[in-house]
Amino acid sequence: MPLSHPARLISAPWVLPIASPALAEAAVVVDRAGSIVAVGPRAQIKLEFVSLTEERAQGALLPGLVNSHTHLELSVLAGRLPGGQGLPDWAVQVGRATAGFSAEQRLDAARRAALAAVAAGTAAVGDVGNSLLAVPALAGAGLAGGFFHELLGSRDAATGDALADAEREYREFTSPWPARLARVPAPHALYSAGPDLLRRIFAAAAGTGHATSIHVAEGQDEIQLLRDGTGRWAEILAALQVPAGSRTPGLNPLAYLESLGAFAGERPPLLVHMVCASAEDIALTQRHRAPVVLCPRSNLHIGGRLPDARAFLAAGLGLALGTDSLGSSPDLSLWGEMAALAAHFPDVAPEIWLRAATAGGAAALGLAALGALAPGKRPGIIDVTPADMQAPCASLVAATSPSIRWVVRS
Repeated sequence: MPLSHPARLISAPWVLPIASPALAEAAVVVDRAGSIVAVGPRAQIKLEFVSLTEERAQGALLPGLVNSHTHLELSVLAGRLPGGQGLPDWAVQVGRATAGFSAEQRLDAARRAALAAVAAGTAAVGDVGNSLLAVPALAGAGLAGGFFHELLGSRDAATGDALADAEREYREFTSPWPARLARVPAPHALYSAGPDLLRRIFAAAAGTGHATSIHVAEGQDEIQLLRDGTGRWAEILAALQVPAGSRTPGLNPLAYLESLGAFAGERPPLLVHMVCASAEDIALTQRHRAPVVLCPRSNLHIGGRLPDARAFLAAGLGLALGTDSLGSSPDLSLWGEMAALAAHFPDVAPEIWLRAATAGGAAALGLAALGALAPGKRPGIIDVTPADMQAPCASLVAATSPSIRWVVRS
């Protein structure tokens, strides 16, 4: 097959296209820009592209991974926050611990964490930040994806308009904005802002044409606050002098999101965690075709509980994976997340978790060129070992820290 410009033919014992079944002794052809030209059996590809010199990989070729939920600005908290007491108490610890570090220390930690994520095979992220501090770290690591500029009710109260203040922060940002990183306003959670601000955030996010992101149904205290104004979040909000009942709509999380216009835009928001999602929440998620981002190791660290992934799969929900921050997860490697899910849900096919870590994340973040090895896509390619010859997907998903080599960077 003639090519318009130089290309590479890379073969391996296994190729995992994600969009189609795994191929033994297969090959991928990419052009100089990194776009996939062809994928198929090794012998067939070599005959079709006789002018190309074969490069041999050692394990399994996969598209670069997509980490759909990170908090790089919290990387300085690595290993510093004990868990097990639930989200409200953990969140209080975050505020206290972060105050002890300078901006330079936080940025340095974010830079190291971003590079470690790339070394673990990550091509793109959905990063969340209260400030723009971590954006240079994302740019320096060459990560694509989305930056969710998180706006709290406290910022709205302090400035009079959280959205306008976020725009001011962006205008004053001194570095060039990364071309491959979408900037989208985002709410933190349903308990950390009032309904007026939440509506304004969702409307503003819809105007960008990109999906936003929100932590939702993360713990039972959130459910109690929304339904009847009780629980630990209610106590914390009272101490902050937030009017009682102002964040208690008497609804389950997804019904409340629906009432706020969260699904009015072209792209539904990423629903992160969903640990305490009810049957009603799952049904509404399905109706609005919203992606669910699972962060299992963070959930286990903070609250000792996982979401009902089997119920999500039975409902046909689109799943993506995230690591959350280094304040609640040991690293920013999606391999650890896949291994945790495989261990807790042994009856689920490992291909499900690989898809969530690649194509599922790409779909959630609107990254059409990423997530699969298919002609026309530009996902980056990683060579991952070990890959068992009999069951490559199972062996890779079970490996918490496999050997990773970038063959093509996206």
